[in-house]
Amino acid sequence: MFNKKIIISLSCLLLLICCNSQKVKLNIETETVDFQSFKKTEGIIPENIIKNKKYILLDSSSDNILFKGIDKIFIRNNRVYILDKRLKKLIVFDIEGRGIGRVGQIGQGPEEYLQISDFDVNENGDIYFIDGTGGGSDRLFVFNKNLQFVFKKDMPFEADIVHCLPNGKLLFGLSTWNKGENENMRFAITGADMKTEQSLIEYDEYFDDAYWISGYTFVETESGILYNKPIDNYVYQFSRAGSLDKAYYFDFGSKNVPDDDKKDIEGNRAKYENYCCLKNFTVINDNYILGTLWDKLKTKPFIIVRKDRELYIGEEVASGDLSWITGFYDNKFISYIYPGKYENIQNMDLPDSVKQYVEDENFVLCINELK
Repeated sequence: MFNKKIIISLSCLLLLICCNSQKVKLNIETETVDFQSFKKTEGIIPENIIKNKKYILLDSSSDNILFKGIDKIFIRNNRVYILDKRLKKLIVFDIEGRGIGRVGQIGQGPEEYLQISDFDVNENGDIYFIDGTGGGSDRLFVFNKNLQFVFKKDMPFEADIVHCLPNGKLLFGLSTWNKGENENMRFAITGADMKTEQSLIEYDEYFDDAYWISGYTFVETESGILYNKPIDNYVYQFSRAGSLDKAYYFDFGSKNVPDDDKKDIEGNRAKYENYCCLKNFTVINDNYILGTLWDKLKTKPFIIVRKDRELYIGEEVASGDLSWITGFYDNKFISYIYPGKYENIQNMDLPDSVKQYVEDENFVLCINELK
């Protein structure tokens, strides 16, 4: 059960939803997460919320599986999938960290891609990714669990992110600049043939395509599929079958970003010294809320212990540093240690094997199981 002391709006949020080109109003439950109402501790993330830790030393034995950074990580069926957008590589490891291979190749050939903007893996192990080249030429690629090319298909719209639903259906987070099908809509659900079955929630006018605070992605929890796209304070929750069930509104009080200041972030940058919003992605379950804040232009991880009504905000990290929370699955959040992260890793509370592996210029994943 969710903590009843968090303010729950008993009135329903009216959202405009377009289904089969017919706009209808749908009422969904909305819960407000009031940041001002929690007991706040700054500068630390507590270790006592973690039940178990597992470290995965990622193989670096061949150029094919080398990467320089982690933009998204996904674990399913004892496989680890890592997207490095800078090197434009999607790499697969087993759960022990042994390299399995790379998904596809960069190029102009019939089975090659230009830029992976997001990916997901279905229950059968098939890998879906968006070749997000921009300019209305996005393509969907599919590879099987053996990393063999299956097909690619031109997409009738531009999308930022994708999530695999049951029965071969796909949930897309559409781009604000999409001028194809489902223009001005936030979500589309399609069949494997890419034909739209439903589109949901119109974008408002308050966004800035010229300035991205961060990327974002769908996150699956035991409660459903979560989505939040910065700079919006809303987190939307879908069922695992793809129905829109709930919304969470994150209220930062006087630090909320006014709508008009969302339209030109660079031009209003001085004002953001007083604002706070969500970035990257946010995880919500019965016991915890965790994610990342953009607080007065500083990037900080946070976690809320719901039953105790306690908010912990970590120390500032680099703007693009996802190492504290880069993924989530099975009540576990994934963090990672990268070469150069700590000035003296030997002083850290880590196994000796992990310290040495990082000093040898390798990446280590940490799987943190929550209590």
